[in-house]
Amino acid sequence: MKYKIVLRGMMIMEEANHGYFEEALSNFTKDFAYGGAIRHLADHGYTVDKIIKEFHYPISRESIEKIVNQHLAEQKKMRGFSDGIDTASKTGIE
Repeated sequence: MKYKIVLRGMMIMEEANHGYFEEALSNFTKDFAYGGAIRHLADHGYTVDKIIKEFHYPISRESIEKIVNQHLAEQKKMRGFSDGIDTASKTGIE
């Protein structure tokens, strides 16, 4: 009986890791195929709605929103550090 429980536990772990891998691979594929173009459009003032309406990328709205939001957050961080001041913490310490 112990062997079956361990085996089942191993199978559950394997299934959980498989789901994680599938999600990571999907995110990588989307980013490779569309991420650069979507970030470029966001840099030029395109909103998520405008990107969806004008470009018809075959990925979900949530995926486009995630790419745009992550990019804008990274840009905001970079602007904060470009002055030599961490504006995110508002300490003024370089």
